[in-house]
Amino acid sequence: MRTLSKNLFFGTIAITNLLASSFMNASEPFFESSIPVIDMRLYENPETREQFSHQFIKALHEIGFCALTHTGFDQQALEKGYKASIEFFKSPREKKMEIYFPELNGQRGLVIKENAQGKKSLDFKEFLHFGKKKNFWPVWMDLETPVKNLIQHLDKHSEKLQNVLSRFMGQKEDFLLEMTDDGDCVLRALYYPKTPLPDQVWAAAHTDIDLFTILPMSTEKGLEILHKGEWIQVRVPKDAFIINCGDMLENMSNGYFKSSVHRVISQLNKERFSIVYFVHPRNNDRLDPLPKCIELTGGVRRFPDASHLEMLAHRLVEIGLASDDLKTYDSKSGYLERVEELVLKGVASDAVKKTYENWQKNPGIEQK
Repeated sequence: MRTLSKNLFFGTIAITNLLASSFMNASEPFFESSIPVIDMRLYENPETREQFSHQFIKALHEIGFCALTHTGFDQQALEKGYKASIEFFKSPREKKMEIYFPELNGQRGLVIKENAQGKKSLDFKEFLHFGKKKNFWPVWMDLETPVKNLIQHLDKHSEKLQNVLSRFMGQKEDFLLEMTDDGDCVLRALYYPKTPLPDQVWAAAHTDIDLFTILPMSTEKGLEILHKGEWIQVRVPKDAFIINCGDMLENMSNGYFKSSVHRVISQLNKERFSIVYFVHPRNNDRLDPLPKCIELTGGVRRFPDASHLEMLAHRLVEIGLASDDLKTYDSKSGYLERVEELVLKGVASDAVKKTYENWQKNPGIEQK
């Protein structure tokens, strides 16, 4: 018992030191000039809110990524979330496997493998998924309290951005919020171990499938964004977020908003912990291209009509997390026929073409 207590004590010290070092190192900005940096105080002031909206919309349109500073985010909530997730990932494998449920399509609990869209090799990472409800928690530690608190804080911050996006797309202010308030938003806590090979990436190039993603600071650099054919390294400083557009928002906006490619590059002899928040609507919510956005993008529909579940199901099939039932749903939903129709008409966006090409190349993604 004394040995166990001693190990737990020194393990707690190691986690605390790791967090302290990471948060201190992140005190200075690491944003490149090509990544727009927007002050959230512009939103909070009614007199400058339109200025914030213009900058935010422009950033997601041109790059798909931006940094938000002076967010006023509760850093204590973030630190507690990191401390708990690091304790989980550093625990023995048999303990962690208590919340491993592969039949849940990677949507809850521990996920130990995933590949990027169109890639056969697995990413070098493991992660936890938690939503606003229907979660599974380890019985041997309190992960529930800090994670629920973190979700609540991140959700609150996402609402402001949803209002801006909804108004721009010609909808009422709470258009997106009505979808996401009871939606399938997911908090992901990630662990990237030290890689055994120098050229092994932590997470291969990919886009996110959600509406948009909130990325608070991580414990180590590695995030890179593909912009104008070049990879740009970005690290999030304290009290700031990275926001990136996802495929579902790109679909709704008919490509006006850009779901940009990004990756996580491993750092020599280092490990990395990260927390991200994926903003999702409900399963049956429609993500069809909106009229104003079709007009803004030339008047031609370049993305398919689709529900949230149709787009999510197909991506889960592509990245190797789908159950047999979800694969069957994907093959019968009609989503891929709508994708194919746009490709054959010659009007499909590059993103839609990529989905079609991956479907044609991968025998595991077939219509039945």
